[in-house]
Order: sequence, then structure tokens, then C-alpha cells
Amino acid sequence: MGENTTDGARRGATILAFVAVPLAVVVAALVINWLTSSAGQAPRPADASPASAGGQAATTGDAGPTSRPPGSGGFGNLVVNWSFERDLSGWQVLGAADATREPQGHTSGSCARVQARGPQPGSVGLALKVAGPVQRGERYVASAWVRSTAAGQRVVVRLVGTGGRQSARTTTTTLPGLAWRRVIVEHTATAPTDLSLEITGEAVRAGDALLVDEVVVRRG
Repeated sequence: MGENTTDGARRGATILAFVAVPLAVVVAALVINWLTSSAGQAPRPADASPASAGGQAATTGDAGPTSRPPGSGGFGNLVVNWSFERDLSGWQVLGAADATREPQGHTSGSCARVQARGPQPGSVGLALKVAGPVQRGERYVASAWVRSTAAGQRVVVRLVGTGGRQSARTTTTTLPGLAWRRVIVEHTATAPTDLSLEITGEAVRAGDALLVDEVVVRRG
């Protein structure tokens, strides 16, 4: 009787060993596969795209807003800080206004916002020296994208020489809502001078703002 019990126990242990060994192999393989797949997955980066204060991106007839590095806006652009991706360095504020960097530009990540602070409606904007000295007969073409918080705002883009002795201007009005409008002006120098660009909103009421982006000035 005791021998039969011992033999049965041995046979049971043998069966368990045959079952346990393959099962351990399968479990080990699954663990290794899980560890390998987990190590190969890098963490997903958070979205670092800037958002507008109102939660709505500015819209245009072109492609939607994209991120763009600072620098010249294509070959030959005389404006280094042309799309205000980091700050408003190099630009001078005109009139009684506060100038800041605003998220969401024309097709870039940001633009310049010039907000009038009154007390009466007045001319506010940005100015930048773009070339100098330029020579007689040299031709320059400037363009900028503009919009405003108040639809129908009158905007002037001007290329002007030292002391205002020679200049050229283009006047437009902004479009409704968040739509951008491009303004172009060209100037041919009549005498040697430094050349500056001015972008202004006229009769801007306190609290209203002019927004500017993608400013380009080229010779020729």
C-alpha cells in the first residue's frame, strides 16, 4: 500500500514538472516581450503651439497658422525681426500705445500688437530703420500684413527718408473679424538718405489695437 502511494506521488510530481516548465517558459517570453515593447516607446511630447487669448486662431485666405523660426523673410528681406516670433526687438513704438507680442500671426506663430491708450483717438504703430544710406535711383518695395480689433481701421504703410523729406505711402482699411490684409508700398530714392518703414493705424481709439505681421522690405 505504501509503495503504491509513493509511486503515485512520484508520477504526479513528474507530470507537474512537465507542465510547469513549459508554462514558465511562456510566462518569461511574455514578460521579455512586454519589457522590450515598452522600452521602445518614447514619451509623446506635449503640444507647444501657442494659442490665442480668445481661444480662436486668426484666419486668412492662406494656410492656417504655423510655427516659423525668426530671421529674414526669404532672400533679400532687409527686416530681420519680420514675424515677431520672440519679441519686438528693433522696432520703435509710435504714438501713445503699448506694443506686445500676440499669439497667432498671419501664417506664423505670433504677430505684433499695438494697443492705443489714449486719451483721445490718435495715430499709433511701429517704425524701423531698414536701409541707409540709400542712393538716388534705388528702388525699395515694402509689404506687411495687418488687421485690427475694430473693423475698417485706416492703416498707412510708409517708406520715409531722413527728416521726412521724401516718402511714399499706401493707405488701406482693415477687414472684418480676424481676416488679414496685405499692404504694399514702393519708393524710389530721389537723393541719398536713410530709409525707414512706418506702419500706423490712424485715429485709433483707446483700447483698440493694430496687429502687424510678416513685414518684408526688399531692394529692386
